[in-house]
Amino acid sequence: MDIEAVKMFALLAKKLNYTETAKALDVSQPTLSRKIKALEQDLNVTLVHRRGNNISLTPQGEAFLESATKILDLIDHTVEQLHVERKGISGQLRIGCLHPMARFLTKFFLPSFHEKHPNIHIHFHTLTPCTLTLFEDVDLMIAPFWLSDESVVCRKVSTFVRCCYASPAYLKKQGVPQFVHDLELHQCITQTNTPNVERYWNLQNRDGNKRQVEVSGDMTTNSIDIAINLALGGFGIGLIPANQVREYVESGELVRLFDGNWFEQGELFILYKQSLHTPQRYKVFIEEFEAFHYQWGSGLHNLE
Repeated sequence: MDIEAVKMFALLAKKLNYTETAKALDVSQPTLSRKIKALEQDLNVTLVHRRGNNISLTPQGEAFLESATKILDLIDHTVEQLHVERKGISGQLRIGCLHPMARFLTKFFLPSFHEKHPNIHIHFHTLTPCTLTLFEDVDLMIAPFWLSDESVVCRKVSTFVRCCYASPAYLKKQGVPQFVHDLELHQCITQTNTPNVERYWNLQNRDGNKRQVEVSGDMTTNSIDIAINLALGGFGIGLIPANQVREYVESGELVRLFDGNWFEQGELFILYKQSLHTPQRYKVFIEEFEAFHYQWGSGLHNLE
């Protein structure tokens, strides 16, 4: 059996589009079609229904896909073990995350990780909040939410907090909010890392009290980095992860409001596709990432 053809079929079964599959495989569409037809002839079954530009799997194709996935997984695992025995844990690891997380990791996490595991080659694929669930070009996803998908493993890494920050210039001009509901009277930088319109901030304090505050402002963005720049520029108050602005608070360029007593708490997850054999490079990265976050202290004790 042609393993290359099996790999092509597995990707075609996922995309259900010859053009997109051929592009992803960097082969011509006639080559892809020829490979699939040859595989069907070897198996003596029809795997794919072709109706113009639309395709679907036959019942035999569905059954073969399940077995093919296990076969390819086993082959990848075997090849990886051979490489591990020869030169240690190695291979490419494609990390999908939002740009601020990629920036944070390359600055604080990656130097020590690469020193320990120089044969693991990292490729960061930066995404937007709307595309943070797409595994098409990544192996691991780092996301601030749990993905409800049985085919995906979701592993909680840590908690994090977002606090309210503003520049001294903004506070001098607009005044310092004394109470959390004062935020309703201020320019708030909204829609930060959310795909939808953000009308409320759901905040809590150290005593467990919760407040839903209606927020609005002239500036919106789906990027933490841009929200930080807008806050630094005096355009308003941003609800920003504490570990992303430490240096600006220490330098006095940003002020943490309410002494950090009102904040939004979130959770950070690593997500990856379910398989029979999780590659060693996945495991090593996850373990190191968890240890890093524990040492970094991205939880609530950052507020102390």
